Amino acid sequence: MTDTHDTKITLYWLEKSPAQRIVWLLEELKVPYEIKTFKRKADMTAPDELKKIHPLGKSPVVTITTPNCPEPLILAESAVIIEYLCTHFGGEKLIPQRYAEGKEGQVGGETEAWMRYQYFMHYTEGSLTPFLVMKVVMDGSFTELSS
Repeated sequence: MTDTHDTKITLYWLEKSPAQRIVWLLEELKVPYEIKTFKRKADMTAPDELKKIHPLGKSPVVTITTPNCPEPLILAESAVIIEYLCTHFGGEKLIPQRYAEGKEGQVGGETEAWMRYQYFMHYTEGSLTPFLVMKVVMDGSFTELSS
């Protein structure tokens, strides 16, 4: 597990985005972090300032500054951020053991808990997120129509 003493984590948080997942994780891991908040534009898109952090201009984005790296590490996409933070700051607390005893590296040797972890990690990004995005878009549309 990584020592957080000289590590600085900054979360670039955008309202109505998956960035809230990262806040929950950082709190669960009890890792100190700084949060920079951004509001969506009237058309519900992310503000242009986010493109200064990452070229896609999306959220969540996390930067990690540590004495081991000459430049800050910039991570985008929730699942990547979650896996990185869990691997370096969570120990074995949140990611289940991957392989069953004696089946390390074998196809089909993964534990049921690890397979479930993988399923839900990717379900949120692949199957659930489109519905959440649709809700954000529709909420913005309804706001404009009612104005």
